[in-house]
Amino acid sequence: PLASAKNFQELSFQCITTLKKHINHRKQLSWMITVNAALFPSSITNSLIALGNDGLQERDRMVRACIAIICELALQNPEVVALRGGLSTILKNVIDCQLSRINEALITTILHLLNHPKTRQYVRADVELEQILAPYTDFHYRHNPDTAEGQVKEDREARFVASKMAIVAAFRSWSGIINLCKPGNSGIQSLLGLLCIPNMEVRKGLLEVLYDIFRLPIPVVTQDFTEALLSVDPSRFQDSWRLSDGFVAAEAKLLLPHRARSRPDLMDNYLALVLSAFIRSGLLEGLVEVITSSDDHVSVRATILLGELLHMANTILPHSHSHHLHCLPTLMNMAASFDISQEKRMRASAAVNCLKRFHEKKKRGPKPYSLYLDHIVKKSMAAHYKRDQYQRVQKDIFVLKDTEEALMMHLRDSNILVHKQNLDWNWDLIGTILKWPNVNLRNNKDEQMHRFVRRLLYFFKPSSKLYANLELDHSKSKQLTVVGCQFVEFLLESDEDGQVYLEDFVKDIVQWLSSYSGVKPDRSLQNNGLLNTLCQHYFLFLGTLSSHPHGVKMLEKCSVFQCLLNLCSLKNQDHLLKLTVSTLDYSRDGLARVILSKILTASTDSCRLYATKHLRVLLRANVEFFSNWGIELLVTQLHDKNKSISSEALDILDEACEDKVKATIYIDHRHNLRLIHISYIKCLFHPYDAIHLQYESGHIVLMQKWDIHHFCGTHYVNQDIIFEHRKHYCWYDLLYTSKIPALRSGEVVC
Repeated sequence: PLASAKNFQELSFQCITTLKKHINHRKQLSWMITVNAALFPSSITNSLIALGNDGLQERDRMVRACIAIICELALQNPEVVALRGGLSTILKNVIDCQLSRINEALITTILHLLNHPKTRQYVRADVELEQILAPYTDFHYRHNPDTAEGQVKEDREARFVASKMAIVAAFRSWSGIINLCKPGNSGIQSLLGLLCIPNMEVRKGLLEVLYDIFRLPIPVVTQDFTEALLSVDPSRFQDSWRLSDGFVAAEAKLLLPHRARSRPDLMDNYLALVLSAFIRSGLLEGLVEVITSSDDHVSVRATILLGELLHMANTILPHSHSHHLHCLPTLMNMAASFDISQEKRMRASAAVNCLKRFHEKKKRGPKPYSLYLDHIVKKSMAAHYKRDQYQRVQKDIFVLKDTEEALMMHLRDSNILVHKQNLDWNWDLIGTILKWPNVNLRNNKDEQMHRFVRRLLYFFKPSSKLYANLELDHSKSKQLTVVGCQFVEFLLESDEDGQVYLEDFVKDIVQWLSSYSGVKPDRSLQNNGLLNTLCQHYFLFLGTLSSHPHGVKMLEKCSVFQCLLNLCSLKNQDHLLKLTVSTLDYSRDGLARVILSKILTASTDSCRLYATKHLRVLLRANVEFFSNWGIELLVTQLHDKNKSISSEALDILDEACEDKVKATIYIDHRHNLRLIHISYIKCLFHPYDAIHLQYESGHIVLMQKWDIHHFCGTHYVNQDIIFEHRKHYCWYDLLYTSKIPALRSGEVVC
């Protein structure tokens, strides 16, 4: 039974008098709100609001507890809070708080009230929510009138941070977008109008707000456009790509495009709406003004933001909204006009050139950072290319003349025959020689060429400890490894003349690998430097061999596959197994797939999880014949006892089922249909798969048992195995359009 009003009042006063002594009494006030918020006494509300307004200046530790109670009461009884100015208190504390979780919780309380017609009336239009813009829109803004002059700058920066958090949170909710972007003198117009005012501090802060709203990385503060552009390049190195962390699987998931190109992206839909609203309010014109009239570091950031937004607009906005291109003629006219100051004209001209470079970079797309991912992608592309025609890929920085004299000249100029200072050799010329057309040990019996090969072989052998002991971050590390892979291919093409050298090289690598068997893992990794030296790139050389038929024979002859299989049985060799999984070629049926299968089923949880993630890399890289063997491996992973592994396999299968061939192969695994998988359910709603399924009566029995066709689709299967259109809305729309980035709480609030 509900407490009587009198008892409720007495309990309230008891709580408020002891609140500052015992913080746990906050639970009593929360209980009172839960029991009946309508009976919550106004006197207590007034006290809480007073503490919320002035507590921070008094350094009262109970401020946050009081604000939490006010927010809770506002959700249950908004009238009593609004009439006593509690909503303004909440918004005042939004600007006071630089902790993102608390800041978002406070602003979400106001957004929740705006989201419902019954509670929307308590939030004053054009007044309440716009308070979060005040630190930017009011150049003389002081949150507390008694702030000392020496602390004004520091206080203003803190308000910028809090305001930015609140603005971004507001634009990640429908109620916030609608209220800040409504026609007339809206909050978004006030915000964008600041771009035309030459205040560098506000412009810099506002640009950071815009970067966050559109989910874009913020460039470093610099006057160099190239440096700033590199700082936001998706292909730049990230700590999660290290061997000790996510490695190639993490890099590929970020850089390689998702296979589900036919499905809409809900995040794109959200960004398209916000971008359209900002463009209509003059965002692009404001950025042009910032570019041409700001300091260099602000101008550079604005240029990159303009390029990102133009690219985003061309990608996700419909053609009917192509008016965003009007800012480009404006910028071009300013670059060519003599009616404006020379400084503005030069800035506009520089911006046009920078946007051209930005467009070219976007057109090329992200490139793999690591040699491992680059190896996988290039081998896959080369395999598909060879289906139609054979052409040796050749990109040299030198103009090659296919003559014996030119070859000998390059051999001399490379310095490899002159001295043994390996790092001082001309590695550009060495790479050119290794890719020289029709040149190998079989066609060239000259002793100088054999000396050239022996010098390279000695440098790359693990036992020499020359290449192997170089640090991963050495300035020539990538170049040396690329030349090493070219050296392996050169020996492969030399047939019998190169087999002796190649066998010697591979056996030396096997001996180095075998050394891990008898040493404790921690000690071996530390002493041999697997994590931070180029010795880990020996796996790339083995991967290069595994992609050639003659190379596979050499690996078998030197017992490389057996050595790798033995490593699969050892404990705490996660890094070695990661390297093994990431470098072998699986396009041919053979021992490489056996090793992958063993790691997927018999290794530690962390190795099994990484190997499962690597199947996504192979899927997105479009490795040959993946549908013939990759889908089967993924289906096997669905039965893994570790939920993280089975969930990862399910997610990859969901992506793979966009391909009809892969989806059909998945369906053919009848024995797995006892598991209710989203990806399998999706297959049932493709017309092509419906025809395939009409002969699979066991599938239909399971469908009826699950009752799928009653709730899972815009189309459902009737008794005659005919797809009929469902007239009412169903949650399958959300199921099928699930290709969205992981959303954090409050980012897209419906």
